[in-house]
Amino acid sequence: MPRVCTICSHDARDAIEDAFIAGTPKTRIAAHYGVKEQAVRYHVREHLPALLALARDAERAARADTLLDRLEALQSRTEAILASVEGADLYGVQLAAIREMRRNLELIGEVTKEINRTPTLNLHLNPEWISLRTAIVLALEPHPDARESVLRAINGTGNGRG
Repeated sequence: MPRVCTICSHDARDAIEDAFIAGTPKTRIAAHYGVKEQAVRYHVREHLPALLALARDAERAARADTLLDRLEALQSRTEAILASVEGADLYGVQLAAIREMRRNLELIGEVTKEINRTPTLNLHLNPEWISLRTAIVLALEPHPDARESVLRAINGTGNGRG
């Protein structure tokens, strides 16, 4: 059965981690909290990166929520402006409000991941890839087994299996 990390089970775990993050040397942390320096080194190496990644993800999520809240409030204000000019002959203002509403909705969609504007690259259609693939296959003609393996690998990646 694996041993429990001394630092993870220590009453002052948060203080130990805070001290390390603040730049306190591991030897000083170990002496101050009555643990071995090796335990501090192990904890920092094995557990702290995962915790820092979780904290970073939580901070990003909180920022995204704040941004989303702000965008939704902006959208509400834009809708109110549009509602206030409806029925009036202010077509330019109405169209401007509609444009802003569309932009707000696009931003909200991007923040909530409902809209993904990441470009898709179709490598199999790229002329440079076609030229390179042809050169590889031709270079492997004297080695039929290797050529067949490469062709299987290339064909396998084209349909999402590799």
